[in-house]
Amino acid sequence: MKYTRLGNTGTIVSVLGLGTMTFGEKDISKLGTVPMEIANRLVKKAYDSGINFYDTADVYEEGRAEEILGEAVRPFRNQVIIATKVRGKTGPGLNDVGLSRVHIFNSIKASLRRLGTDYVDLYQFHGWDVLTPIEESMEAMEQLIRDGKVIYPGVSNFAAWQMAYLQGMVESKGYTPYVSAQMNYSLLNRDIEYEVVPFLKHSKMTLLVWSPLHGGILSGKYTDLEKPPPDTRLARRGKLFPYFEKEQLPSILDKINEIGKEVGATPAQVAIAWILSKGAVVLIGARTVEQLEENIGAVEINLKPSHIKELDELTELRSMYPNWMIERQNAERIPKGFI
Repeated sequence: MKYTRLGNTGTIVSVLGLGTMTFGEKDISKLGTVPMEIANRLVKKAYDSGINFYDTADVYEEGRAEEILGEAVRPFRNQVIIATKVRGKTGPGLNDVGLSRVHIFNSIKASLRRLGTDYVDLYQFHGWDVLTPIEESMEAMEQLIRDGKVIYPGVSNFAAWQMAYLQGMVESKGYTPYVSAQMNYSLLNRDIEYEVVPFLKHSKMTLLVWSPLHGGILSGKYTDLEKPPPDTRLARRGKLFPYFEKEQLPSILDKINEIGKEVGATPAQVAIAWILSKGAVVLIGARTVEQLEENIGAVEINLKPSHIKELDELTELRSMYPNWMIERQNAERIPKGFI
């Protein structure tokens, strides 16, 4: 396993984290069921492989994912980093959703109870709340940190301007900086490279990547997106999520297959290795130990610079304004021979 810092802190995390959205028996998310027995095996395999970062959320399988994860990591709780989230709807009440002080305080109590722990290492806003002033959410988060219920704060599915505003307010108040942003990122969706990735680098926040295989599509197992095999995520959900341009897929699959044959890797491992080359922490999910072992193997795949360049160019984003103007002006600003 390989490791990196969590944000600009002294805490070390594995570059692969185990995601638990599939944990549970009801298959509410339509991603497949992973009951307690199999989850124990997955978590133990991940831990034995050097993975010390485990991500969940209060809305995954209506809280059951937190319960399963808490039970599975109990033998080595203090050796791992547990991350969970708050914002989603957790009950029938009008205040059982969002980032209000009420919902945040109620949610952390429930998450700690389900996880069977006194604190969470990383507590993430699961998205922006259009009704709650972010100042209220920020104050509530800081109180949880002061109370010892949360060690580090993070965000997920935020726009760059939202993160910038939040971090600016945090700095002005002398509060704990937000250390990470959990975002969708893959060879099929590089949208965050426009604004989010530059801001994360500027603010020294860690990028946590969800759905690195784009719902399993980059594993190459789907030969027909319109009629996927039964008992697959795409078949159960009945839609492409996250959205991507389907015409891109054949050329990308051809390229990762080609590179995989050259380096002795599966398409999934190549797709994950490409993200790892960008300095992100990749959250991998699995329904079987075999799937998990394959994904963990991506850490050992050494893509050549030429491979990364080929994948970059194949999936390159159209440069948007003002990005292209900024790049052009900065190119003119730096003289030849400047060190």
